[in-house]
Amino acid sequence: MPIENLILMLLIGIIFGSIAGVLLRSRGMVFIVNMLLGILGASLGAFFPVIVGQSLSVDVGGADYLIRALFGAFMLVLIASLFRSAKPRNFE
Repeated sequence: MPIENLILMLLIGIIFGSIAGVLLRSRGMVFIVNMLLGILGASLGAFFPVIVGQSLSVDVGGADYLIRALFGAFMLVLIASLFRSAKPRNFE
């Protein structure tokens, strides 16, 4: 895989993770975690055919790996946001 495609995949993850952080009104470390989850999700999405054994390498000839990267970043950030509480609990 060319380095340009890896950089593009990382940028997709960073951008989508930061957009999700803004939409979910994240602050501080949660915002950074959303960015990291976006990167991880984009990587998993782009390499999904390789992970499940459908292919031996990532085909970068078309744009389908970028669509998988977008979908992977979206799904991982969405799943992680479902496990976070909306408001911190006060233990008084």
